[in-house]
Amino acid sequence: MDSRISKLAKLLVNFSVKLQKGEKVLIDFEGMEVRPLIKEIIKETYAVGAYPYVTYRDSSINRALMLGACEEQLELQNKHTLAQMMDMDAYIAIRGNENTAELSDVPDDKMVLWSRVLDPTLRYRVDHTRWVVLRYPNNAMAQNANQSIEAFEDFYFDVCTLDYQKMNDAMTPLVELMNRTDKVRLVGPGTDLTFSIKGIPAIKCAGTCN
Repeated sequence: MDSRISKLAKLLVNFSVKLQKGEKVLIDFEGMEVRPLIKEIIKETYAVGAYPYVTYRDSSINRALMLGACEEQLELQNKHTLAQMMDMDAYIAIRGNENTAELSDVPDDKMVLWSRVLDPTLRYRVDHTRWVVLRYPNNAMAQNANQSIEAFEDFYFDVCTLDYQKMNDAMTPLVELMNRTDKVRLVGPGTDLTFSIKGIPAIKCAGTCN
């Protein structure tokens, strides 16, 4: 197995969601290619004394469900997914969609219904768990980047296995600067923009809740 996968799993468990002994984490994944990472996340979860729970999703199956879904059906689904989420301390999602446009032909009204009725589970997860959502390098992502899969994997793992704690610490002075700043001016060729960020909190994006 690629050692970078194990390194990424350790980072997700120990830094991104900071799992502790006795806590529960829902590991939600899509795409069969992501299984090696899921197994490593499970191992690392057990290593810290936490409890992993796993769900699998598939965009092509969701598409079939969406096309005929009704509100009553989705409300029952949300009832159960929300109950499960309320038992979790953390959430790790790994997305390895084989076709990033799989849902492109689902009618707008069905997409809106699906999102609206299932939103309570999403909102609870965002507001009450430590969470991270991550795409996984596959052919679809490599094609979108106009790269070979090998080149894209190298780029992906170089970025996603950084020392995020070091990055987090280095960002602290910037957060402090932004929080006391009023006017910002961006100047470049053909560009001269001035605007205010006063009163807008600066929040780090350093590998947690990402």
